[in-house]
This record gives sequence, structure tokens and C-alpha cells, in this order.
Amino acid sequence: MTVQAVQDGARFEFIVVGGGTAGNIVACRLAENPNARILVVEAGIGSSKDNEEIRTPGLAMEIRGSQYDWAYKTTMVKRSDYERIEKPNTRGKALGGSSSLNYFSWVPGSKSTFDMWEEYGGKEWTWDPLVPYLRKSVTYHDDAGLYSPELRKIGLGGPIPIAHADLMPEMKGFRDLLTKAWKSTGEPVTENIFDGEMRGLVHSVNTIYKGRRSGSFLAVAGKPNITILPEVFSKRLIIDEVDRTAKGVTVITGSGQELSFYATREVIVSQGVFESPKLLMLSGIGPAPELAKHNIPVIVDSRHVGQHLLDHPGVPFVLRLKDSYSMDSHVLRKGPLQNQILSAYSKGHAGPMGSPFLELIGFPRIDKYLEKDPEYRKAKAANGGLDPFCPYGQPHFELDFIPLFGSAFQWHFPHPTKGSYMTVMVDLVRPVSEGGEVTLNSADPLQQANINLNYFNDDLDIIAIREGIRFAYDVLKNGEGFKDIVEDEYPWDMPLDDDEAMKRTVLDRSQTSFHPCGTARLSKNIEQGVVDAGLKVHGIKNLRVIDASVIPVIPDCRIQNSVYMVAEKGADAIKSDHKDLY
Repeated sequence: MTVQAVQDGARFEFIVVGGGTAGNIVACRLAENPNARILVVEAGIGSSKDNEEIRTPGLAMEIRGSQYDWAYKTTMVKRSDYERIEKPNTRGKALGGSSSLNYFSWVPGSKSTFDMWEEYGGKEWTWDPLVPYLRKSVTYHDDAGLYSPELRKIGLGGPIPIAHADLMPEMKGFRDLLTKAWKSTGEPVTENIFDGEMRGLVHSVNTIYKGRRSGSFLAVAGKPNITILPEVFSKRLIIDEVDRTAKGVTVITGSGQELSFYATREVIVSQGVFESPKLLMLSGIGPAPELAKHNIPVIVDSRHVGQHLLDHPGVPFVLRLKDSYSMDSHVLRKGPLQNQILSAYSKGHAGPMGSPFLELIGFPRIDKYLEKDPEYRKAKAANGGLDPFCPYGQPHFELDFIPLFGSAFQWHFPHPTKGSYMTVMVDLVRPVSEGGEVTLNSADPLQQANINLNYFNDDLDIIAIREGIRFAYDVLKNGEGFKDIVEDEYPWDMPLDDDEAMKRTVLDRSQTSFHPCGTARLSKNIEQGVVDAGLKVHGIKNLRVIDASVIPVIPDCRIQNSVYMVAEKGADAIKSDHKDLY
């Protein structure tokens, strides 16, 4: 991999526009033929691999809102009775994209949810054929031999090392009591969420190994035929309008200079869920009425570009714990404990700074909570007696139990200066609301797009999160063992006994779980979406989109694993179309 200035007009076999989670995997696979030259253009820095802020897991929450974060201004909720706009909505702006900024968890999702992709991409986009791709980018390590050897199958020798979170000795009491409380609710405990069924409390697997973040930047490291051009913004794709063929891309440098690069084979757009549809629209591929607003000539009237923006809405809450049960003093406050852990990390990446802090994740079903609500019962009856959220046994929630005050999930609240805390994120993984959208603010490529996540346009999602919060409180405040270490709520009490007040709480305190996808979705034709089963853009030759924006049905967990899968499958599709090279 060379990070360098590239001559205006330079030619490559392939140009990958966006060096994010997916883009770098695509580049890495295309580079397997040493004669194929690949250019990766990236808006952020190109040196993520050597960047201490990015590589140190314990700093993940602190780099939100930094120079490595797009920090998008986003409409969260837009209802007739309530509207909320917030900033920053974090996406990674650095080589590695959001894999350089995320919170690490490696979770595949449920078989039954992937099987719903068949409607958009055919049989090849269902669980069984996708499993090898879900495992291809990573290599799983269990150096201490703590887990079943059969879990080795989840990493098939790829460039990204993953491992279970190193269990912090300081947090043994927290883990033990949480596990006991969880079991007392009757929900299962499991270590295998990798074979299509996800239900229970599990030790988290993460894109961290030996105390270092594993981002997709590792996939392009040391590849002489990949050129990385960092700190440039894409302006538009170069498309031959006569035969509708993608030829290259024009970018803008930091000094405002425009450079154009050409691909003799294909252009791959991998700028992520907000930037990929924006670039397509700026290039004349998108809904004609939307392009007309900005006087952009239409090359392909593609109505689904920027539509179907999916995400997981979540509500975080904080509990104050007895002192020895949290990591706040070790990590968040200056003093002898923090000095100790910083020193341990500087001497070989040991200790809590190499941890995701999230060691236990819960994937519950909460049917008996939902069944109490008349609106839910009505929706279920209208759905042929099937649960409207998870009709095929998927979990209703991802519950993240973090043993400290997690600023990334609590940016509305003051940072407590003393005491011990835990943060719980209640993520609704199968919302029923219609998706949101990404539209242009202007034809200026340097202006961010308009983003509306459109949470809660169906009240059923509010009911579900309300009940998810009640379930989580039952685990922690009424569950065996754990209830004895909870001292208080922070900064104020959850109004658990009042449905109306809970609705307001969900609207006010909800936030993104940072899993957006769907804005250039997989489809059988242009009437249904933006790209075909090979991820080629409908109506344009030599152009693909390969990133989270092609996901047609949101996975029931964090989407990192799915984005790597899309990249691996997309790279294979390219190779099969260029058999003379591969």
C-alpha cells in the first residue's frame, strides 16, 4: 500500500471511492492479482494503522466528534407531534471508515432475517450461502483457550483479527452478578450466536486483538498495488452519458484543486450509507424530482437512491453502582488508578485500555412484556398471529451492559465527577417504522446530505422500546444478585410505571445505535432498489455500490459483520466478471 499524491488523469484497473469498512476489503481482494492496480480515495487520514487514538480501544468513545468523525447533523425523529435534530451522528472519517471508530462487537445476526433478503437479491443473498462470507474477512483468536474450539470456524483466515473481550479482573463481580440476574429472568445464556440463532446473554467477540483495534485498514496494509489517496472529497463520478458507462471519479483536494482519475475496469462506490447515495445523486443517478431541485442533469432516474434508510433506535440509561463494580475511576478520571492503567497500556497494550469495556451483550425476546399492551396485541392479530417485530424467533433487542459512564451513549447528560456507574443501551433491532431518507442539501459536494432517520413513525416501536427498558430494569434492579449493587438511577429516575411519561422518555432520550444502512438497496430491478444481485448499479455499466447502503433488511444486531460480508461477496462478484484477471 502506498499513500501518496496521484497525478491528475492517472489510470487504474479499479477505483474504490471510499476507504471504509467495505471499500478496503474490496481493494484487498482485487489486489490479489499483483498486476491489477487499485486506487482507493478516502476523505479522512490514510494513517489509521499507526494512529494511537484510533488503535487504542479504550479511547473509542473519546474520538466521537473528533477530526476522525463526520459528525453528521441528523433528524432523529420527525412526527406530527414531535421533531428532533441532533449532531454529532458518528461515522468514521479515516482509512477504515466506521471500523476505525466503532465499538467493536462482532455479531452476525439471525438466519431468519438474512433469509428475508431473498425478496431483494434472490437465493444467493440468504443465510446459507452468506455464512462463508460472514466469516471470510476475519481470523478468530482464543489464545487463552477459554472458549469452545468450535468457535474457530467464525474466522476463516482473513486479514482482520478478532477475539473475545479480554475479561477485566476488576469486573469479575460485575460479570458474575449480571449473569446471575439474567438467568433469574429465565432468558438463556449462550456462547454460540454464530450459527443463525441469537438468543441469550453472551460474552462479546470484538474487532480487537492483543489490545489493538482491528479496522479494515489492516486489509490494505503492505499491498504494493493499492494506492491510497487520503484527504480528498469525491465531487462526482465520471460517466459517459452516451453509453452510460462509469469511467472514473473527480475529487477535490484540501486546497480546492480538482483531480480526475480513470478506471479501465470498474468504479466501486464504498462511501457508506450517507455519502454513497449523495455521490450517486451528484453524478446524475437518483430520483429525478430530487435531482431537478438542484439542477443536476438526470442520467438514470433511480427512485430508490437515498431511500429506505434503516437504523436501530435505542435508549440508553445509567445506574449508579456500589464502588468496586465499575471502571469509571480507572478510565474516566485523573488519578492513581488511571495512571496505572495508562502505564500498563503503554507497556505492551495490556489492561483495560485494550478493552471494549463491553464484555456481556444480551439478546432477549420479551414477548410477555409486549403481550400486556393492547396496541401490540392488535398489531400481532393483524399480522396473522405472528409477532410484528420478530416473526421468526429473532431477538427483540440487543442490550449492551457497559460497566462505566459511556459518553457516546449519554451525550445529553452531564458527566458524573464521582461515583461508579453502568450504562445500558436498549437497542430495538427489528423496528417496524418505515425507513428514513438521505436527500441533497445542495449540488455542492462539500455540503453534507440531508439525513432523516425517521425513528418512531410507527408508535409500535415506542411501545417496544418502553417494554425493552422495563425488561432491562427487571434484570438489573430486580434480578437476583445484581439488585444488591444498584444504588440509584442517574441523572433521574425512569418513569417506569407511567406509559405516557415513558413515551415521552423514549422520544426525548432515544438515539442512534450507529447501525445505519439501506440507502442504495439490493434489488431485482430498478423499481425495487438501486443495485442488482452483483451489486451493479441499475442502468450504468462498470459501476457498483459495495457498502452498508446495499443492505435491504437490517440485521438484528450491530451491522459491522454484515458490512464485511457484503464487501467479500461484492469482491467475488467483481472477480467473476473479470476472469482474465482472476
